[in-house]
Amino acid sequence: MLGRIACHRCGRVRLGADAPCPACGAPPMAGAAAAPATEPFVGRRSELQLLHDALGGALAGRGRVVVLSGEAGIGKTRLAQEVATLALRRGMLALWGRCLEEPGAPPFLPWTRAMQACLRACRDERLPALLGREAAAAVEIAPELAKRLPPGTAVPAIGEGDQARFRLFAAVAHVWRQVATLRPLLLILDNLHWADASSLRLLAFIAQDIGECRMLLLGSCREAGLSRQHPLAATLAELLNTRQFSRLPLQGLSFDETERLVAAASAVTPPAAVVAAIHRRTEGNPLFLVETLRFMRQGQAGDDPRAAAALVETVPSGIRAVIGQRLNRLSAPCCALLAIAACIGRDFDLPLLAELAGTGSEAALLGALDEALAQRVIEPTQLGPQYQFSHALIREVLYDELPVARRVALHARIAESLQVRHAADFDAVLAQLAYHAAAALPAGSPARALDIAQRAAARAAALMAYEEALRCYRLALQLQERWLPAERERRCALLLALGAVQMHAGENDASAATFLEAVTLARTLGDAAQFAQAALGFENNGWRISRPGEQAATLLEEALAASDRFDAALRVDLLAALCRACIFCGRQPQANAAQRRAVALARELAMPQPLFKALAAIMPARHEPAQLDERLHCAHEALEVAERAGHMEWVDALTGWHFGDLVEKGDLDAARALAQVHARVADAIRQPFMQAMGLASLALLAAYEGRFADAERLAGETFTMGQRFLPGNAQGAYSLQIFVLRRQQGRLGEVLPVLRGLVGSVPRESLWQAGLALICAELELHEPAREAYEALAAGDFAGIARDSMWLTNVVFAAEVCARLGDRPRAATLYRLLEPYAGRNVVTGTNIACFGAVDRYRGMLAALAGDDARAAAYFAAAVALDERGGGRPWLAHSRFEWARWLAGRGGDAAAAKVQLDAALALVRELGMAGLARRCEALQRELDGAAAAPPAAPERLSRREVDVLRMLCAGHSNQAIAARLFISPHTVAHHVRHILAKTDCRSRTEAVAWAHRHRIGGEG
Repeated sequence: MLGRIACHRCGRVRLGADAPCPACGAPPMAGAAAAPATEPFVGRRSELQLLHDALGGALAGRGRVVVLSGEAGIGKTRLAQEVATLALRRGMLALWGRCLEEPGAPPFLPWTRAMQACLRACRDERLPALLGREAAAAVEIAPELAKRLPPGTAVPAIGEGDQARFRLFAAVAHVWRQVATLRPLLLILDNLHWADASSLRLLAFIAQDIGECRMLLLGSCREAGLSRQHPLAATLAELLNTRQFSRLPLQGLSFDETERLVAAASAVTPPAAVVAAIHRRTEGNPLFLVETLRFMRQGQAGDDPRAAAALVETVPSGIRAVIGQRLNRLSAPCCALLAIAACIGRDFDLPLLAELAGTGSEAALLGALDEALAQRVIEPTQLGPQYQFSHALIREVLYDELPVARRVALHARIAESLQVRHAADFDAVLAQLAYHAAAALPAGSPARALDIAQRAAARAAALMAYEEALRCYRLALQLQERWLPAERERRCALLLALGAVQMHAGENDASAATFLEAVTLARTLGDAAQFAQAALGFENNGWRISRPGEQAATLLEEALAASDRFDAALRVDLLAALCRACIFCGRQPQANAAQRRAVALARELAMPQPLFKALAAIMPARHEPAQLDERLHCAHEALEVAERAGHMEWVDALTGWHFGDLVEKGDLDAARALAQVHARVADAIRQPFMQAMGLASLALLAAYEGRFADAERLAGETFTMGQRFLPGNAQGAYSLQIFVLRRQQGRLGEVLPVLRGLVGSVPRESLWQAGLALICAELELHEPAREAYEALAAGDFAGIARDSMWLTNVVFAAEVCARLGDRPRAATLYRLLEPYAGRNVVTGTNIACFGAVDRYRGMLAALAGDDARAAAYFAAAVALDERGGGRPWLAHSRFEWARWLAGRGGDAAAAKVQLDAALALVRELGMAGLARRCEALQRELDGAAAAPPAAPERLSRREVDVLRMLCAGHSNQAIAARLFISPHTVAHHVRHILAKTDCRSRTEAVAWAHRHRIGGEG
């Protein structure tokens, strides 16, 4: 297949390019392969070397993404062609995915083109087995792939939402990875500045996973004129954070390189003065150089160098102007034909051009095209009877020179022709049709243009090309407003569709604004059904990102006031949404009432999906401790409903919340079973959000059980998956998971510097304000711990936000309160924790667990001197930790119990029982921080931890610790790492030691320590 070529005249595909076409007799043409090199190549040594190294890295399994950037004509495509030649010589498969240089390109076009070329070139019999079912979703952008999947592979329903798009992107990435195992790849995406935004999102996605793939992804783009709002600007910024990405900006050729290019492109090398004038005039831009040489060949300078140099000065300024001069030398029929082709686009096919031109004979048409081919204004492609302009600027000059009326008329004819010629496959050209039909106004039909734009938007949304769908819906809204202002019901429907796509595309603020506009319009129209849909859309957008629900609740209540006109299923949807909205604005009684009405109505309907929605609506109310049992009951029934209906995919909105409730309740066996159900469903329907939630649940369980290495691996996998569709949430969850692990491992000193910087930029009520206080307290940094704690405790801790992090904040504060001995505030914290007695602390839905609430209550009761309650709470905490298998937290509970018993006096034996059990656990699990505290308490109980020898110099306990490490030969950095303090603090302690012991050096201080029997590390 790689050796086949399309005839540049008739389009017939034949083997080989070195013989006349057997159909029409057209002579062979040089460079007729895809993206042919039509000009000499000089210079670019450093760029070629870097790309040569990148090819070598790809061959060795170190994939990269490189983007060539520069102004128009600077040689980006020509350099890519040279790299493609190098790749082919090294046994790689070189594929092109060029972007169309005009609006109306189908979504994912460059990827579709590249994958089509790949499937034509790769005939390896092993490919279907390698692709497997994981590639099935990629059929949506490359239908030809369906024939290369294993027999019997079902193409999944495309679905909707971020999860479905993730599934599509993951499938495309999987295809490239598997092909690259058979043959290393060079994938060239040319003209990325013209790519649709969905293609750019796919590029950023694939770039994340290319590092261990035998693939070099080479892009090219013009950066000049890119606004901050251009999707490519955002993609390049995102790629900069990818380790395997690099950008190669191309500059103009040097004088020596210009001289070589002129010599290669000219029959006779011009004198040096002429070359210097050309270089100065063109600033080394290769396209401008070549066009200048063409211009000069038309002149009459002869052999006179001065005349030639003077002729250079008459070259029009700028590339576009000199291209215009070249086009003016073509015949009038050729220019007329090219103007029509420019209206079609950079790519144009012969039958459509012939139809639009109305040429009397095929010979005349081919003759005019041969003139353009000879002048390299156009070139053939391998896509049948199709041509392309040799450079986007040539097409732009021709298009811009067309009179507006002529342009409009041509667009109308193109739209009509496309609709007729593709009647059997209308969806394939919807995006092009939408562009041409809109550009044809006012000559065309506004109603038809609006219909096509709306259909194109819906098609793009179905393909999860959300950015393209946004463009088409906005185009449809513009058309409606400009040409059909009376169709206001239709405008409302367009707004509803636009709002949903904006939500899927992550434009949540814009989505909220769009739904509110639809609300206003529907209210004005008196359209209760559209008003209800707008209210549902607004609430659905809001609760997923945990926004306050006041406005949503108000709108839903207004919609429900007219609900007697709706069917019962829509009323259930409204009531379920109202329940969630009330939860997110703190109106729990109203939420409960709405859910009860929804459940009752759904039971009357006897339809499973409305009942499932109604039961699941209460699940976000995790800040309501009194409703835990009710939530567990609703979740249990909802799971049964989904299972009986055979729609376990519904549970993606349920299992995450339910898992957190089960862990909080202490029913870890049920939580583990649910995690397995969740994983099976997520794998079956391949929804990445469900998969990420399942990984998070498994990470929580691993950390809870003391499998720290597994927990860290799972947390990393969760983060990698989650950052692709909810990056902010993924980062926050991962940070908290690592905080838990580093605390258990005794490595909080690693977290402190990052956390200190973070706290300065977050609100006082942030979770990390409490986290900072806890870390500082655990590292015995009492002053910063107290500072952070006091900020948190203001107004009896009223500043702690009542959200899914509230309980975590409060238990952090309770632990710091006990560490600092803040007895006055202990009663307040004790009261706040009372409703959670007998439960575990769970952050978010399933991010992290911090053990039994009763441990914190026991610590507060001990601080308050309430011995009876302290004993009861510590015993309850140990029982809950043991029952659930939370061994790290069991160690914490036993240690706190032992510490309280030891402090009471007379309970040393009981304290030792608890302490020995705690020590056995922490040593087995590798909990270094808690181990140090346990060992210190053990020394106290054994009488071996007497205060350091009373030196006359009155060294502090910390100074004695530092001095012992000096005796052991540790540096300041090593001492800082062991004591979890900064090197600066160590130096401060050393200065105090020297001053108090009257020593002049560290050596003298060590000798002093030996004289006073202060040995090495204890």
